[in-house]
Amino acid sequence: MTTYIALLRGINVGGNKIIKMQDLKTMFQSIGFQNVRTYIQSGNVLFESDEESKSLLSGVIERQIQEVFGFDVSVIIRTLAELENTIANNPFQLSEPEDFKRWYVSFLPAEPSAEALDKLRIYEEGPDKIRFVGREMYVLYEVSVSQSPLFKVPFDKILGMSITARNWNTVNKLVAMGRLE
Repeated sequence: MTTYIALLRGINVGGNKIIKMQDLKTMFQSIGFQNVRTYIQSGNVLFESDEESKSLLSGVIERQIQEVFGFDVSVIIRTLAELENTIANNPFQLSEPEDFKRWYVSFLPAEPSAEALDKLRIYEEGPDKIRFVGREMYVLYEVSVSQSPLFKVPFDKILGMSITARNWNTVNKLVAMGRLE
């Protein structure tokens, strides 16, 4: 069995697309996934499955969320090994715990096109910095997400795909949880 992490986009934010984590866990178990665990309210689900196709897994989960909860949610899947690589490949070498609060990873369903990367290159060297490594976009904010000019950049539209972000502490916690089983 492979350990997967499902990253749901935009649930429990601003009173929209509300899903209780226990209900989400029950839904994942009803699909037949094993060792299902959730982490915080933002839609992080660890589970095990023999299925090897991440696109099939995300499609099944998205359809089940629509059926059970009545709304569309984009789901990006990573294996535990891929999430470990996200940590290992990080382009920002920070060590102060306070810095981790300003450090985010956006997960993409596919690698961005060269055209999209060219359009986003202007954001590489400002006070807030972005870097792409494979299917991940790393962002280091000078102060905070909400105070950043990047907060208003339509990354989804520029990239041509739905993305979901997690802070650095959450990414590390998901890996730690995945290693426990």
